[in-house]
Amino acid sequence: MSDMDLKKMKRSELLEILLRQNQEIDRLKLELAEARQMLADRRIEIEESGSIAEAALKLSGVFDAAQEACRQYVENIKARSEQQERLCREMEQQTKEKCDAMIADAKRQADEHWAQADSKIQQVIEETEGLKRLLAR
Repeated sequence: MSDMDLKKMKRSELLEILLRQNQEIDRLKLELAEARQMLADRRIEIEESGSIAEAALKLSGVFDAAQEACRQYVENIKARSEQQERLCREMEQQTKEKCDAMIADAKRQADEHWAQADSKIQQVIEETEGLKRLLAR
């Protein structure tokens, strides 16, 4: 609008224009405040993302330590398992040896009993034959 146009307008029209301009200024101020708030929020997000990145790096150290502890734990479990397996094999071998010794002893005793039984049977047979001879006379 030119100065001439403004001079020709009535006072009420000019007030109307001023009112609309004030409303537009208020709207723009509000928009500017919102934009500033969004900018501040974005800066906070950027700062926090830096903090988050730092935290992630620190956490990765924690995770590395946890992974190392887990690796050591698994190694210990494997070592103990191997030790237990070795002990079990040794005990199994000892038990087998004891069983073999017990079986051999039982066979020896059985053989002795059979030998004694054979001896007694032979003695009874001889006595029986001796009695038969006596009776036959």
